[in-house]
Amino acid sequence: MTNRNQPSPPAPVVDMPYSVNAEGSVLGSLMLNNDCWDDVSLIVKASDFWLAPHRFTFEAMAALIARGRPIDLITLSEELERQGSIDRVGGFAGLAEMSKYTPSAANVTHYAEVVAEKSRLRALLQTAGTIITDVQSPGGTSAQILDAAESRLFTLAEQRQEGAEDYELLSILERTVARIENSMSSDGVTGTPTGFSELDLMTCGPQDGDLILLAARPSMGKTALATAICTGALRNTSKPTFIFSIEMEPEQLCLRQISALGRVPLNTLRSGQLNDEDWARVSDAMAQMTEWKDRLIIDGSSLMTPSILRARARRYVRQYGKPALIMVDYLQLMRCPGEENRTQEIAQISRSLKALAKELSCPVLALSQLNRSVESRADKRPNNGDLRDSGALEQDADLIMMLYRDEVYNASSPDAGTAEIIITKQRQGQTGTVKVRFDGRFTLFDDFPEGHHDLGYGGYRA
Repeated sequence: MTNRNQPSPPAPVVDMPYSVNAEGSVLGSLMLNNDCWDDVSLIVKASDFWLAPHRFTFEAMAALIARGRPIDLITLSEELERQGSIDRVGGFAGLAEMSKYTPSAANVTHYAEVVAEKSRLRALLQTAGTIITDVQSPGGTSAQILDAAESRLFTLAEQRQEGAEDYELLSILERTVARIENSMSSDGVTGTPTGFSELDLMTCGPQDGDLILLAARPSMGKTALATAICTGALRNTSKPTFIFSIEMEPEQLCLRQISALGRVPLNTLRSGQLNDEDWARVSDAMAQMTEWKDRLIIDGSSLMTPSILRARARRYVRQYGKPALIMVDYLQLMRCPGEENRTQEIAQISRSLKALAKELSCPVLALSQLNRSVESRADKRPNNGDLRDSGALEQDADLIMMLYRDEVYNASSPDAGTAEIIITKQRQGQTGTVKVRFDGRFTLFDDFPEGHHDLGYGGYRA
């Protein structure tokens, strides 16, 4: 039986990992060959050095390089004297001792990588210690502690990935040519196919690393359009699709999918008044969705923060592979603890979604609400100024799509059954409008039978 009054065991004393030889060898190599600075400075920073004399010395080296001065024993001692740190490194004798750590600068990048790795291990230990402290401190719930822990760990992961990309011009050119060749062999759809021919023609498909906003006023059908795009991704690729349904229960989303795929009225499914033909159509839709059992992942978590979303997305990538598309419905339902106000909270959520798209190298389709101000205008077609809560959404998004159906406001509209997908921002392309068909019985969006519908409003034509 546990004694509740029993004191908690003391936290174990942990020796912080570091390598005195690697740290000294980096500094010694830089004294031998100043040209190594450019490579070393991309791998380590002053805070990566565990020993204070080494840290102060590296800071002095950085200051010398910034002023265009050489690094040697004389200039280093003068700079450390100027900074008031010469005694902290053991004076001139201490610097001279550092210079003896390595006879050659040939392996300096290896030494720097060792220093960086030890620094990351220390950061992990410190994070673990913080988590232990949070657990033992009164007041915090397990959910809050987990959220904070995931946030700290993801911050470390982002820091690890910084500078990992190859920015050599030849490498960039190779990737660019590969992209062009891919475009030639894919009928112009270089991203994830949406299943809407005109939309794919206009955008080339959602691109890897892109944050895509799909915004609309309530009742326009943004969830139905987003799930239709997910269906297009499932039908036209072999990759999985992740749906984070914060607003709807997974069962509600599946009901809509069955209605759209089987062409069975949603009200019929909800009421249970199905005839034999309806059941046959439901069976066909279920068979189609069953084929996607390892590729259509629906996460119905109602409590969603950027760190939880990233953790779950990463887990699904490990289980099912890189996704063709990630859908988030919808971003204003996410929360970001610690932000002072709603505007800052949405801005942080927006940045995190863009970071997730880049990290997983896949498009993230985030649904968004619009301000009520659109209702007061004569022309109720939305624009970027109608995005709710934060201008950061417009800034971070690579592609912004606004959904508009005139029949929502005008029951006798001549455009009944027509939906406009208004592209108000496209970082790598033009803006304009794509018209698609909408059937409210099945909450179904699809191409018009003739394929290429006349396009108006944006001036874009195929």
